[in-house]
Amino acid sequence: MKRQKLKKELGLFDVYAIATGVTLSAGFFLLPGLAAVGVGSGLPLAYLLAGLLITPGLVSMAELATAMPRAGGVYYFLDRSMGPLMGTVGGFGTWIALSLKSAFALIGIGAYLGIFLPDLNYVAIAAGFAIVFGILNILGTKKSTSFQSVMVVGLLTLLMWFTGVGLMDIEVANLTGMFTQVSGSLISTAGLVVVSYMGITQVASVAEEVRNPERNIPLGMFLAFGTAVLVYTVGTAVMVGVVSADVLAQDGGDLTPVATVANALVGSWGGNLMTAAAVLAFASVANAGILAASRYPLAMSRDNVLPKFFSKIRKRRDLDH
Repeated sequence: MKRQKLKKELGLFDVYAIATGVTLSAGFFLLPGLAAVGVGSGLPLAYLLAGLLITPGLVSMAELATAMPRAGGVYYFLDRSMGPLMGTVGGFGTWIALSLKSAFALIGIGAYLGIFLPDLNYVAIAAGFAIVFGILNILGTKKSTSFQSVMVVGLLTLLMWFTGVGLMDIEVANLTGMFTQVSGSLISTAGLVVVSYMGITQVASVAEEVRNPERNIPLGMFLAFGTAVLVYTVGTAVMVGVVSADVLAQDGGDLTPVATVANALVGSWGGNLMTAAAVLAFASVANAGILAASRYPLAMSRDNVLPKFFSKIRKRRDLDH
């Protein structure tokens, strides 16, 4: 039976929105406080070093996705290069990881919205968003990525405000110890925050649906990578410069560092604004995670690893004629 192909309806900005949206979440809104415990005012350098560490893997994934633009990402690459056993193990592992990451992001949405709606159960809020994102993905890839693009634009707008206001209020004295950290602390902290960049390669799982993949996949991934490096390094420099690394590292690490800094900059409304940014960030991670995870059972079903019904595609909307 001829294999059904997914319709190519994703452009360059769609690739960029998926890769960026799934990257700017916990790495910016949660980890800086924990990382400041280990590296102090050298926090921006740790994020910059982490970006350098992830670059070889990013280049490799971009090359593979360009050479083999098929649904399933890691599963497809491992299956074709190392055989069905490694492909199956890697495919199931990545599928589970994406599902758990999406679940974590959904809980994050519920937890942050619980600040504004304290009487609502955050698990119920998370479940509601899961249903919404599930319906979006059922309606089609283009609708899901269009919504993803709106969320990413909103998130980047709020982050531009945060960094723009913060750069004008930096205390240079708070950054003076940036280059005096012990190298071991810097390297170990970079190992902690490198996870912040991992989501960029998730876009490879939808490579089959990208128009002109030779151009749009690597360009979209590297534009997203550049955005992430800029946001992480400049954003963490603002955090350290405004409130100092000691404040971020208090009590084992501030778990809401962006809100803490925004409160210091403009008051409580700034904290509320960045809480909204955190909700957008976690929502974009959840939506992109569901989109990416759904392609793994499809790809494994095509190779008879899973039952055939996992690869059944609605002809009217999704097939590439």
